[in-house]
Amino acid sequence: MNQYIALRLRKLPTVYWTPRPEAMNIEATQDVVVTTQHGCEIGRVLQVVDTRPAGLKAESDPFIIEIQRVVDAEDRARICDLRKREKEAFLQARDKIQHHQLPMKLLKAEYLYDFSRLILYFKSDNKVDFRDLLKSLAGIFKTRIELRQIGVRDETKLLGGIGCCGKEVCCAQFMSTFYPVSTKMAKEQNLSLNPAKLSGICGRLLCCLAHEHEYYASFHGKFPKITAEVVVGAETGRVMDINYITRKILISFIDRRKVTYDLDKVCGRKDATTGRNLWWVSIPGAEEPDLSILLKNLNPPGTGKKKKKGDGPPRREDDGQERPERPERPERPERSERPERSERSEPSERRREKWPRHQATPENRAVEPSTPADEPDSGADDNDFSDM
Repeated sequence: MNQYIALRLRKLPTVYWTPRPEAMNIEATQDVVVTTQHGCEIGRVLQVVDTRPAGLKAESDPFIIEIQRVVDAEDRARICDLRKREKEAFLQARDKIQHHQLPMKLLKAEYLYDFSRLILYFKSDNKVDFRDLLKSLAGIFKTRIELRQIGVRDETKLLGGIGCCGKEVCCAQFMSTFYPVSTKMAKEQNLSLNPAKLSGICGRLLCCLAHEHEYYASFHGKFPKITAEVVVGAETGRVMDINYITRKILISFIDRRKVTYDLDKVCGRKDATTGRNLWWVSIPGAEEPDLSILLKNLNPPGTGKKKKKGDGPPRREDDGQERPERPERPERPERSERPERSERSEPSERRREKWPRHQATPENRAVEPSTPADEPDSGADDNDFSDM
């Protein structure tokens, strides 16, 4: 029976499946030297299975050509020398990027095991024209050079780091592909929607939200939501918090008491008339409590729900009594016909002369305005000097 091996080359997300050589004893977590289409590389064994994986298609031109051997002491010494040369290549490539003034950030430099290819990983917001940079690097390293542009999630996977949980980030530890993550997953897990708390070191939403979403989604509809009303004996309380891991529920009462109950004691059913979910905490030896108290206030204040038109008090019907008639409004007198513009009287000369226009000229700018025509005349002209 042919066994199959899952290999990962470097920290690339792709997992390659290849048949295990019969004369070679290979186990998981071992490093092996493999021959690929790009050259000789070091691969990490992730898994060994006895049967052909489901959905694996036969490839006419597989990427992994041959598994040469398991890494020995001589190979480990060569790998240490490989890491030193990668650091030197990283520093030299970074200096060349600064010399050409390119808007890109170099992240890591990797050599293949046989030094046949140098791979440079970089990050940039825009497309970069690095043709001149390739010419400069090819003259220094004398080998084939490959520049790969990656995103922020791939950067974290490539470099690694410590997450907010105190462990190594999931993408660098075991993830082979990135799953879509949304804020709806955080809302269903009763987490704060603060972006600073939901983001990882890459600046994107935490991948663990997608890992734990299936567990929290299994409780959907089986237990009350936060701020829902719950009957406990003869009292009524509100749900303050639910911990699905410890399976505990925290209920607050009107006298500000907070009591924790087991989640297994919470029962519920749907009311046939209103279709509303009714919840209560079962007490050993007690029957189902009176749940009519939950139906009294369907729209409690502060929930943001508006009352419908039919929820208000009914309109007062006619009781048969005669209502006093309203007094009729007096008829408004008709307005007199307005004369046409041509028939209107012209403004009198007296009204024109009462407010004469005073035009400012260089001679009379500082002179007081003339006396209105209605004032009595003094009888003497200002320019009459006959009496003098």
